[in-house]
Amino acid sequence: MTTLTDSLNHSPQASYSRGFALVLISAIGYGIQPFFAAYGFAAGADPIGLLLSRFTIASLMLGGWLWLRRTPLPTLAQAIPALLVGVGYAGAALGYYSASQTSSVSLAVILMFSFPAFVILFSLLFLRTPTTPSRLLALVLALGGVALASGLELKGDMQGIGWALFAAVSYGAAILYGTHKLPRKSSLTSAALIMLGCTLTFAVAALWQTPSWPHTGQGWTAIAGLALFATILPIATFISGAASIGASDASTLSTLEPVIAVTVAVSLLGESLSLSMLAGGALVLGASILLARTR
Repeated sequence: MTTLTDSLNHSPQASYSRGFALVLISAIGYGIQPFFAAYGFAAGADPIGLLLSRFTIASLMLGGWLWLRRTPLPTLAQAIPALLVGVGYAGAALGYYSASQTSSVSLAVILMFSFPAFVILFSLLFLRTPTTPSRLLALVLALGGVALASGLELKGDMQGIGWALFAAVSYGAAILYGTHKLPRKSSLTSAALIMLGCTLTFAVAALWQTPSWPHTGQGWTAIAGLALFATILPIATFISGAASIGASDASTLSTLEPVIAVTVAVSLLGESLSLSMLAGGALVLGASILLARTR
């Protein structure tokens, strides 16, 4: 016989609250990446070494979990789209982490999350997406945020700005491709293949540029934390939570990620925010929320 407690636990409100909490945990997990990365870089790692280690650990953990669950392996044709999305995410990660080293985490986060401008422009020009006031407003907000955050005359560290914008384009390309090509079933399998795509991308990059690894146990602990708490945990909680609250609400809630990342950079890493960066970040955040609601 179903008890009152069981009924409450399975009610739509309880399910939505649980999903909301899981997606919030996901945003926090992704947002704390700068904390772990800072210790990895301080121990001597460079972006390629740190990211190759991160995604290798994440791939092994997700692959091991799928093996324990006896999840059937996808065919090569089914795996290729997810692997290609992984290449896009790897490019975004390389741009983001390189920008955070050459400029600042705050600027890297703000500019990377201007990806709605790329997504909207591409959709309007090549995918025949209907032009709506909300999409146009998101485009204007994103471009205005980039101009403010990087300086109206693009003064400052051009290398860092370039890496961050490369991250935005790579992230937007991965989202566009994944939206149209990834199967809607078996999200965890897709996530594992995306992690594998990231790993393979950085393994190839390591053939061209010898990676630098952490020289201390603390550095390797930081990378393990990056893989577990800022990669595996956010993936699992987002997939579980999005199923309960819907893709639109989950995407909107995920826009807390840059807010958390900038908060970590300012409060724990000692970075400072200029007024123009703060205003630019607010515009970029608004564009991300608009895009999430539109999608």
